[in-house]
Amino acid sequence: MHLFLLGAGHVGLVTAVGFARLGHRVTVADLDAARIAGLANGQPPVFEPGLAEALIAGLANGSLAFTTELDPPADARFSFVCVSTPTGPDGPLSTSNVEAAVARLLSTAGPDHVVVVRSTLPLDGPGRLAAVVSATGRPDRPAIVTNPEFMREGQALEDFDRPNRVVTGWLEPLDQAAAQAVIELYAPLGAPSLVADARSVALIKLGSNVFLGAKISFANEMARVADATGADIEAVIAGIGLDSRIGTAFLRPGPGIGGSCLPEQAIAIALETAALDVEAPLLSSVHRSNAVHQREIVSRLETLLGGAGSLVGRRIAVLGLAFKADTDDVRESPALALAANLRAAGADIVTHDPRAERRARLADPALAVAPTALEAMRDADAVVVATEWAEYHALDWAAIAAAMRGRLVYDTRGIVDVDAARQAGFRVERLGRPGVDQPGAGIPAVASSSASDA
Repeated sequence: MHLFLLGAGHVGLVTAVGFARLGHRVTVADLDAARIAGLANGQPPVFEPGLAEALIAGLANGSLAFTTELDPPADARFSFVCVSTPTGPDGPLSTSNVEAAVARLLSTAGPDHVVVVRSTLPLDGPGRLAAVVSATGRPDRPAIVTNPEFMREGQALEDFDRPNRVVTGWLEPLDQAAAQAVIELYAPLGAPSLVADARSVALIKLGSNVFLGAKISFANEMARVADATGADIEAVIAGIGLDSRIGTAFLRPGPGIGGSCLPEQAIAIALETAALDVEAPLLSSVHRSNAVHQREIVSRLETLLGGAGSLVGRRIAVLGLAFKADTDDVRESPALALAANLRAAGADIVTHDPRAERRARLADPALAVAPTALEAMRDADAVVVATEWAEYHALDWAAIAAAMRGRLVYDTRGIVDVDAARQAGFRVERLGRPGVDQPGAGIPAVASSSASDA
């Protein structure tokens, strides 16, 4: 089947590649001519493990094509809208791009066509789409279906191929058959599926991400309690997770939630519940908890270096800029927030990231970025590990010891090879494990299941 897709961003490209690998022919359209030209040459604009290889394979076998023409091909029955929903004048999840794309498709597609909105919608998003439909005045309009994605950056291709669920929403009752038809496109994946009204589906999407953000925030707050009491957060999480009602997924402390989904949607749901006059203190607290945690990371480092004011004039290396490993995405990155908070506290910051340097410089032009991790740590008084890149587990601590001035390593991700760092003379402190990794601590590490930010 021929599928049309509007929006050649992260979600759009993974969706296109996924359907192409299911045997469909997919045409991807985008207004950005330079982006389309790069894609036509096998060069994706974002880093996602396996994406470039899958893109090249799709171009070679003819299952993928790219264009700046925004009208669907005549033989395409489904058009997927995968455009951005950025923060706009009304707050997060602006639907202006979605509304424009849907309006265009409604003006050109026939009545047998199905417009599938894969972009994340705010709670009033379905109502806004209904207004777009009403404005067309077409009694024979194409069907409108919502189909939010539940993919994690860094694992997006795997999540498309093996989704934990597929959900579609019908805008009006007459769209129910089309919503089921979209489910059938995913049938070869064998995932559980759900068809519901689009308003419920919008809340499913936002509720899922805010709940994950709440679990991460809970782990982060518990880690700070562990720091204050001398408890070992890994043992604490393992013990809590033995309760089958809770589990350990996403109960992993770190420098905060980040990326294009969780932080933005945590803010969005707080604003939207307030606008609906729904008192929701739990939902509205997730983004506040994240901001507090990011500030407290800096306070903890200050304590480790000697107390109030000890960051002033200190050279601090921050390893990692992407919001998580295996992506170059720095949107709402806790690493960037950490670097900014450290600068505000008077520290001299030098950073490194194996993939995200270009995007980080665009987000923060004042950021000092070293070409290697070793150069970032040269003459540093302390190093903070902010992203869980595998290469930060394999650092040459003997060489680092010869280059660094200080001996403090604050590992917020639990990725550092503690034995190797300690043998080189470093003091390793990990979030939620005060003193556990020091000689003679005697508290064993407890294995725990973890998940990174979505």
